[in-house]
Amino acid sequence: MLKFYSEIPSARLGEMLADVSTWLWVAFWALVGLRIHDAIAQFAEAGRVLRGGGENIEAAGAQLGNALKGLPLIGAGIDDVTRRTFETAGEPFQYVGGELESLLILIARLLAILVVAVFLVPWLLRYVPWRASRLATIRAAHRAIRRAPVDVSTATLQRELATRAINRLSYPELLEHTPDPFGDFASGRFDRLVKAELASVGLR
Repeated sequence: MLKFYSEIPSARLGEMLADVSTWLWVAFWALVGLRIHDAIAQFAEAGRVLRGGGENIEAAGAQLGNALKGLPLIGAGIDDVTRRTFETAGEPFQYVGGELESLLILIARLLAILVVAVFLVPWLLRYVPWRASRLATIRAAHRAIRRAPVDVSTATLQRELATRAINRLSYPELLEHTPDPFGDFASGRFDRLVKAELASVGLR
């Protein structure tokens, strides 16, 4: 069974709070980024209107050309001239409208990503390495201490854990579990030192 949290209640609570806070923070700023994108992207409607105006000009030219085509004398060829003239007039509107629409959508996306990144990247740069390291430590310790020892007696395992605690943990960490860490170790009272070592890796 994979372990995701420490066995120590206080440590487990801290890890859970960090996870929930991170998910809420990410969800909040993702929503803010989406709202920013939608708000700016609305202005792209101006580009669509401008482009639509150009298309309407071309359509009007086509309709007028078809109407003039049936006229005697001047109808022959006037429809092509009329269509080309209106197409020439409508193309700038379509081009500018399309470019304006694309530019505003690009600005909306970039600004949304920038705002989200500014608030999420620093947080995640601190949270992800810490959480990954904590998770790796808990799982490795669980495997090494609880699952791997086969031919090791309980007394031997306790002595090794107590030795590791004395050599690795800081004095404040040791004193949290025993008022006399060196006396306990020298007299073979390993229980509190073992507890300190296990607690340091999230195990009980």
